[in-house]
Amino acid sequence: MALVSKPRASMAHYHVDDNQRSWVPWLTLSAVLLAVGWLLIGAYLYFRAAGPIVSSVKVGDTEVGGLTVEQAAVRIDNEWNRDRVLLIGHGDQIFEGNPLEFGLWVDPNATARKAYEYGRGSQRWSELAGMLKGATPPEILPEVVFSPKVAAEQLAHWAGLVEVEPGAPTIAFENGKWIAKPGTDGIAYDAEATLKALADNPALILRSGYLPLMTRPVSSPVDSLQQKLDEMQAQLDRPLLVHAYDPISDNTLEWSVPRELLASWLQPEVVNNELNITLAESGFGAYIDSLEKELTDGRSFILPAVAYNLTERWQTGQAYTVIIRHPPTLYDVQAGDTLLKIAWNTGIPFWMILQANPGMDMENIPAGQAIKLPSKNDLLPYPVVVGKRLVLSITDQRLRVFENGSQIKEFVISTGIDRSPTQPGIFQVQTHELEAYASVWDLYMPHFIGIYEAWPGFMNGFHGLPKLSNGTRLWASILGKPASFGCIILTLEDAEWLYTWAEKGVVVEITG
Repeated sequence: MALVSKPRASMAHYHVDDNQRSWVPWLTLSAVLLAVGWLLIGAYLYFRAAGPIVSSVKVGDTEVGGLTVEQAAVRIDNEWNRDRVLLIGHGDQIFEGNPLEFGLWVDPNATARKAYEYGRGSQRWSELAGMLKGATPPEILPEVVFSPKVAAEQLAHWAGLVEVEPGAPTIAFENGKWIAKPGTDGIAYDAEATLKALADNPALILRSGYLPLMTRPVSSPVDSLQQKLDEMQAQLDRPLLVHAYDPISDNTLEWSVPRELLASWLQPEVVNNELNITLAESGFGAYIDSLEKELTDGRSFILPAVAYNLTERWQTGQAYTVIIRHPPTLYDVQAGDTLLKIAWNTGIPFWMILQANPGMDMENIPAGQAIKLPSKNDLLPYPVVVGKRLVLSITDQRLRVFENGSQIKEFVISTGIDRSPTQPGIFQVQTHELEAYASVWDLYMPHFIGIYEAWPGFMNGFHGLPKLSNGTRLWASILGKPASFGCIILTLEDAEWLYTWAEKGVVVEITG
């Protein structure tokens, strides 16, 4: 049996087929890559030609990513032109306005197109590279159309809201001289600077939502005031006086407001080229309080029920006068004291001592006991008339009349007899009756002036020579000696004069 060999041509055929099979994967990969490339090119061409705005793109704070240009334009118009609020402010003052009122209008179509160009414009390759890396697209500023004319018209109306007049200059006393000092700076509104700031950065201002109103400081003028002060040095040196009158001791404490403090109260005003100066009164109460603290022994001030009227007092030299009030005190009972004796020695009617010491036995007051005495000012229930005083001496049987510190009259009088004496003390004119009647003694008393209650409801005082109901005039022949039942008797003529002169509130001092 013979062996048969296969032809060489057949072997060569199978070798070619293996080579072909080795190129197939590469050809397949190339085809895939080519297809992907064409797909990307097609997608990019679609993106360039008709795709939406890139995702996450914002116009300011307005999201427009994923929207078509038309959709983005509608949203931009709503949020930037219709709903946007512009805050207009200066310092702590903030107001609200509409951007359109200030000539600010966002072109929605142009702005939408600007947002659409992200990834499509001249910087598209770097922008696309950023997108592929996951970077957030930058914020797109709106395309703002600005109208200077509209803005200028609107800004012209804001002056009244921000402008502040400079503070009035004040007056101070320094180094022995009155000088003018500027007040606080004022604020002037600068509409032109505000308009320029708006015109230079309309998009940024609209994006921030805040328009600052530009202002400039205005100094307080002092030259005119200083010139007037130089002409008025002598007048400004007038003191403002404060007096504290003690009706019990008849002494007066006097103060002059320090000129440095007085200067802080001066309120200058130039009217028709004339300097008019008034005094502010807000700090005067604190000054009076400081003076009251200088008093000793528990004394205090009683302020008059009238206005301060500081300007008038300063210009006329009239003092502001307060009354000194004495506090209640204690009295140590001495051996042999009786209630009436204590009343006589202290100048306090006995019934007021009893009221101040509830439960006290007026028939038995042991020595060494401390009893309360009311304030002597309690005997002065009415506003004290300063400048008038009646001084009566029981010993001399004389009444002396003082006005503004000088004696102007002296009358011969008769006080109470021993069994019904006139009470010593500091009293006050309280009542006036043309003719009073004392039913206990059947006495008619002309020109009666009541000054104290001998006991509650029974008033003692001055009056002319009394008469009985039968017409008999009493005691004309014994004036100058004790004669009455506690009142003070004058001639008819003297009583009438006194009745007119001594108004309610005049202090009456009676000594033993």
